[in-house]
Amino acid sequence: MTGQRQDISPSIDHYLAEFARIERDLPGDLTRERHERLRAFADGGFPHKKIEDWKYTDVSAIEAARFEMATSAADVPSGDLADWCPTDLDCHRAVIVDGHFQPHLSDLDALPTGIRVRALAESLADGSAPVLGTTVDGHGSAFTDMNAAFAADGLHLQADAGAVADKPLHVLIVASGRQDRVMAQVRNVMELGDNSDIRVIEHYVGLGEHSYFTNAVTEVHAAPGARLERIRIQQEHPENGYHVASFHARQQRDSRIINYGIDLGGRLARIDTNSRLDDTGAEIHLYGVYAPTGDQHVDNHTRVDHAKPHGTSREAYKGVLSGKSRGVFNGKVIVHKDAQKTDSEQSSDSLLLSKQAVVDAKPELEIYADDVKCAHGSTVGQLDESAVFYLMSRGLDQDGARAVLTYSFVDEIIGQIDLEPIRVFLERAVLEKLPAGSRFAGLA
Repeated sequence: MTGQRQDISPSIDHYLAEFARIERDLPGDLTRERHERLRAFADGGFPHKKIEDWKYTDVSAIEAARFEMATSAADVPSGDLADWCPTDLDCHRAVIVDGHFQPHLSDLDALPTGIRVRALAESLADGSAPVLGTTVDGHGSAFTDMNAAFAADGLHLQADAGAVADKPLHVLIVASGRQDRVMAQVRNVMELGDNSDIRVIEHYVGLGEHSYFTNAVTEVHAAPGARLERIRIQQEHPENGYHVASFHARQQRDSRIINYGIDLGGRLARIDTNSRLDDTGAEIHLYGVYAPTGDQHVDNHTRVDHAKPHGTSREAYKGVLSGKSRGVFNGKVIVHKDAQKTDSEQSSDSLLLSKQAVVDAKPELEIYADDVKCAHGSTVGQLDESAVFYLMSRGLDQDGARAVLTYSFVDEIIGQIDLEPIRVFLERAVLEKLPAGSRFAGLA
């Protein structure tokens, strides 16, 4: 990279050297674009807590670890993935291991007409992928720049106009954990044609016992009338997994996105979910559940830009925190001056199950139009002791009563998922995370 700063930090210098080591193996004729994003990453450095959007999340552990790119995937037998494939889920499946698409573990032979799924590396190599980063719209971070420079593979989904998926696509993104300090830079791109209808389960899991870092970017181009339901499940290793992910959508006229984000894993997880409603009648729903325990840290940032009239956004996040965990929610809705008749609602609610757990919630609403309907709110509290006492009077012990009430709190979100095998899988996974909840997991 030319023009390198002389005062560059040792950690940034490590990643510059790492890029030089793997650059010749990166797919596509993207040398100029990759070097531009690498330069932006090097100049800006890793985010720090003096930056407003990162004031509650310390990524120094990622910076200090100096992860190395996985140039190939570890050999993961299909049997090792069974626990992460929900029972009775009839789906198409794409598997990515250590940042590399794995055809032999995937099942894409029966995709319906008009829907194509392939390795992003193939699309970058033959030039059929769209220009990366056009949905980011200036709202990325150092990690987005890092991904744009390093991304070697991921998923490329294309849906033609009018194409309708016959069943969901389960994208299983696996960190093998077979070697220490390995990172995967995953890039997913979805191009949804006019009036197409797609359902995607984007599922991150961590195996093994070694420290690793997953940095993922998902871009969605939603044409007029396109429909996408995306269920993002994050089950990285709770002690060894570092997870940073961002979602960037550009929505055209009357397009509709329903996005669920369920964060259960990761030692540290930061997720940015952004959409720009770029034409009349576009609609987005963002729903989230996060349940950190122990020393886990989960940070969710969302941003919805209403750029045109008659846009609709709905947003609801629920957090359940125990141990010494920390949660962060920052939701920003911006109604631009041309976005008259916008209808937007946002809520954030959190339960603290221990005295050491902490949550920082900040809903934000910026309105530059004068004919809109907007509301937001946030609550943080503990379980209602009278409700605990009532359940104890009906035969539950104290831990069981607390588990039932806590589960009911988050099931207001998870219960909306109408894909039953996924809903049951998530209900069990959440119960396993709750104090005494494992006693009830078999009932979900």
